[in-house]
Amino acid sequence: MDKATTFQISRRGNPERWNVLPILKTTPQLEVDTGFAAGTLTFDLIEVQDWFTPQNGDEVRFSWNGVKVFFGHIFKVSYSGDEVFGVTAYDNMRYLKNQDSIIWPAGTASQRFETMCKATGIPYRVVTRSSYKLPAKVADGETYFDMIKADIDDTATATGKRYFIRDNDGTVEFLAMPSSKSNIIVGDKSLLTDWKYDASIDDAANVVKVVKKSKKDKGKTTATASESSSGDDPANTMLTTKSASGSTVSKWGMLQVVEKVNDDKMNAAAMQQKAKDILREKNKEERTLKLTALGTTDLRAGDSCYIKVQSLTDIGIGPRQVNITKLTHKFDPKNWTMDLEVSI
Repeated sequence: MDKATTFQISRRGNPERWNVLPILKTTPQLEVDTGFAAGTLTFDLIEVQDWFTPQNGDEVRFSWNGVKVFFGHIFKVSYSGDEVFGVTAYDNMRYLKNQDSIIWPAGTASQRFETMCKATGIPYRVVTRSSYKLPAKVADGETYFDMIKADIDDTATATGKRYFIRDNDGTVEFLAMPSSKSNIIVGDKSLLTDWKYDASIDDAANVVKVVKKSKKDKGKTTATASESSSGDDPANTMLTTKSASGSTVSKWGMLQVVEKVNDDKMNAAAMQQKAKDILREKNKEERTLKLTALGTTDLRAGDSCYIKVQSLTDIGIGPRQVNITKLTHKFDPKNWTMDLEVSI
């Protein structure tokens, strides 16, 4: 029978641990997302007088069927009239919500990830190093999550390689997507209980315009010239543009985005290449498949698995390997299930 084998809470830095399995009231739920969000464990505990009260900052350790599935800290405790504590705990990625102002020298996304983790004091590991060198930039008052997301997105745009971060039992890791390729099949006759498929072009673009703004005469100012809504003097402003368009314009209509560049040294060829890189990322449908399946700890967010669903094959989505972008476990001993979101 599936069951929780460890459920302990302790004060930060205190070796004494309380076993809260006997007072667990509801099914614990664990949500892990590769989209730059901390892993979240939620659960309810029955209040026991003169014994134990969960507090913010407490450490939480949770194992299922002998497998460590969560280590983190409590960030929210509620207490209701039926004398039940509602608890929300996050893994160590939560500390990447800290804000900072940094002048980044040119470097790779994995190098910047290391700097961010050192700044927050969380354990980290670079499993797969990125090689693409990002240009220097200024991040002012941004969260570390926003910083690393921008760096990973820029790396993907330039190289086509996708990286992500996740917590592994308290150590935050930087990895390539997928982190591992599983032979597990989620399908009609294997684990699957329900599914939903979506295809959207809401965030797609098939025309990309890269724009560089400069002054016609850097030494000239006019006190009487009218200004545009952006605060620029129209008479003394020059826009240099390069664009790229895709074949889907005839099918979807024109879907244009503008990318502004602040690098005065970027030449026309570099601007054209940037437009092509962005187009490659955006000129496609966003296809998402949500699956409900029987639970297993052999699959993790960031891994890949095989899907094999006859109804999907009927509409052109045959058996294939897909990346798991989000995974939610509902740890019910009588009916352990998991919800997966995968990219097609």
